[in-house]
Amino acid sequence: MNIIKLAFDNLWYNKTRTILNMILIIVSFISLMMISGYNNFTKEGIIISVNTSGGSVVIADKSYWDTKSEKINMLSINDFEIIYKKLDTIGEVNDYQKKLDISGLVGNESKSKFFSGYAYEKPSKIMSTVSIKEGTPIFDDDINTFVLGKDLGEFFNLNYDDTPYLNLMTDFGEGISLGSLMAVGAISLNNSASDAITIYSPLNAIYEIFGLEYGNAHNLLVYLKDYKKATEIKNNLNQYFNENNLNYEAKDWKDLNAFLLSVIEMNTNNYLIALFILSILVFVSVMQMLTTNFLERLNEFGTMRALGINIKNVTLLLFFEIIIMAVLSSVISIIISYGAASILNASNFIMKFPGATDGYPLSLLLTFKDTVLIFAWVLSVSILAGIYPIIKVIKMPIIEVIKYV
Repeated sequence: MNIIKLAFDNLWYNKTRTILNMILIIVSFISLMMISGYNNFTKEGIIISVNTSGGSVVIADKSYWDTKSEKINMLSINDFEIIYKKLDTIGEVNDYQKKLDISGLVGNESKSKFFSGYAYEKPSKIMSTVSIKEGTPIFDDDINTFVLGKDLGEFFNLNYDDTPYLNLMTDFGEGISLGSLMAVGAISLNNSASDAITIYSPLNAIYEIFGLEYGNAHNLLVYLKDYKKATEIKNNLNQYFNENNLNYEAKDWKDLNAFLLSVIEMNTNNYLIALFILSILVFVSVMQMLTTNFLERLNEFGTMRALGINIKNVTLLLFFEIIIMAVLSSVISIIISYGAASILNASNFIMKFPGATDGYPLSLLLTFKDTVLIFAWVLSVSILAGIYPIIKVIKMPIIEVIKYV
């Protein structure tokens, strides 16, 4: 206990150097907290968005995933019944819905344009993940409606209050199909390229207008209670399909979103680079400051050795000084980090990515896990930085140290 009190006294007596060391540690700690908070927010946002809109697992005929296949086979009512029966035995499944891919030309009497989009069995679930810019969303029971990307709607200069109809030409694998749907609203996917070509429609409308065989669809979106179990569920399903000679294949959200995963990986790599640079900076700076500090205190160490205090206690004293400084710096950093994050989250600061049509409120998601890991990093780097100056002091011959008394 006396050693700990003496360590506090020494830090206070050498408060100028102590404060300089602490400032360096605090700035590094806060920087890592801010970066990790931003990465966590981005990662969670991407993952939740992907799993909410596109499902955690997607099941389709094997031809759907084969880029070399000349024809993509849809799943029929009988296919879906087989899949439903299996899904109902998996407790982690929360919900599922059919999805149909549609693409072709959309136009009116004066002009037309290429479109690409989807028809959903439960479009209301998808509408909750997009931004409605004009008009109204589509609903599960609609039989003649669709929504367009904002830029696609502007291309046709639509007034949604006039309930405009547009003609669609598409191909479901059995020849050209024509039909007209009522445009009820404009949506934004927060991407200018997507907003220029995308349409969403209720699956019922496609059955009704285009005469597609009722119940058919390209794939089944499966929503899980915990997206982290997507790979496990996917493997379970594929094993079942293979064992029963069923021509279906499941893929999870990671398989289908390689680009978004690369964004998450890039953010993680940026964090690791910052961690590496700050580790070197903190290690070298703290070691240099401690070395200078300890050498300036040789008269103090000489007095302690002259009074019979052994090397072990001197070593403990110096390590306690380092640990106390690191802990105090970390506590201050944590308070500042969480305070700054709260202020930033409440400030509604808008960020906008290149190519995005809308910004989003920047938020920092600080986690207990990251806080503990960064604290452990600070403590480890500080202790490692102190090893050399401590060894330098305790290895000095007692005669050499006492002469400074």
